[in-house]
Amino acid sequence: MARHDRFKKKASDRSGFDYTKRELVKDGAYWVHPDERDEPPPSKLSLGGEGDISRGDYFRSSTSTAIDAGHENPTFYITAADGITPSYSHPYMRVTGSNSAITITADPRIAAGTEGKFLTLFCTDSSITMANGNGISLMGSATLRLNSGAIATFMFNTANNVWNETSRVSGDVGIGG
Repeated sequence: MARHDRFKKKASDRSGFDYTKRELVKDGAYWVHPDERDEPPPSKLSLGGEGDISRGDYFRSSTSTAIDAGHENPTFYITAADGITPSYSHPYMRVTGSNSAITITADPRIAAGTEGKFLTLFCTDSSITMANGNGISLMGSATLRLNSGAIATFMFNTANNVWNETSRVSGDVGIGG
């Protein structure tokens, strides 16, 4: 009986995963699955050392309000009386107090969302302070002050009709009583 390559297993030279021999393709000197081909060839840039953490493309080290002017992710200037109207067109909202530090007095402080929607605020300049209540439920009912570089994440819950704070990030996040 003749042997068929169709059922023979062979490990990819690149990933080590098993595929049938018929699935593998030649990539230079290597037999690889078509999804493992180097097109274009891998970058020669360093990926960092062990334990290094990349901030990725979403959050930049700079908090300048001019970085994305008219491009990817605009900065929203927040006023005390208007509060925050969520924008879902980007993975997070870049926010800053309107020309100076503000305390949001609007009711609701963050406009209502839909069940399970997440809202991440990344403060880029002037601080924004929010007290618990009026549309937001803060962790420990503590006042939230976002300084430049601080990040806070909320999830909307229709059961209590508020944005529930899920996390605060950065050494610049102020927590008051």
